[in-house]
Amino acid sequence: MRRLRSGSIATLAALLLALGATWPARADAADDGGVDSGVFTTGPSAQSQPAVVLPGAPQDLLHVHITAGGTLQFFVDRASISLHPGQVVRYTLVAQTPGGPRNVSYEGIDCARRQWTLYAIWNDADQRWTRVNDAGWQRIPQGGAARVHSTLYDDDFCKDGAVNGTAADMAQRIRQGLRAIPY
Repeated sequence: MRRLRSGSIATLAALLLALGATWPARADAADDGGVDSGVFTTGPSAQSQPAVVLPGAPQDLLHVHITAGGTLQFFVDRASISLHPGQVVRYTLVAQTPGGPRNVSYEGIDCARRQWTLYAIWNDADQRWTRVNDAGWQRIPQGGAARVHSTLYDDDFCKDGAVNGTAADMAQRIRQGLRAIPY
């Protein structure tokens, strides 16, 4: 079994804390052809949840225009945006500082409940995903450290507690910037 490098774990921990997540207790990785079956123990098992199909490596990145200043920039992979039952939008989020390492996560936003969850973390070195089992849904605040989720919820993915348009519509809103396409 391969373990995540301690530097990668520290970088991941910083990103998750910046996004308002709780630090997972454990992560294990196994060689299963490109997708790690890691286990993060942060709550009860989600036996009732359907399996999440993970996307490919992020390639077509769209800059998420966040009004707050800071050096950390966020991007969404266009091909990963998908709509799911229960008013859920899934997407790959890339966080990067200029000239620094990047953190990549596969996440979901529940438009009906104004919440987000983490499904998997991308390992750039191994070119593979590590699944996060039952990370739990977290409320999306109006601003603060999780501003990227608030921006995606308010400006790009959701409207009036429901999914706002198609994946292509969402990608176009992200590409064009803050509230560029009328609702």
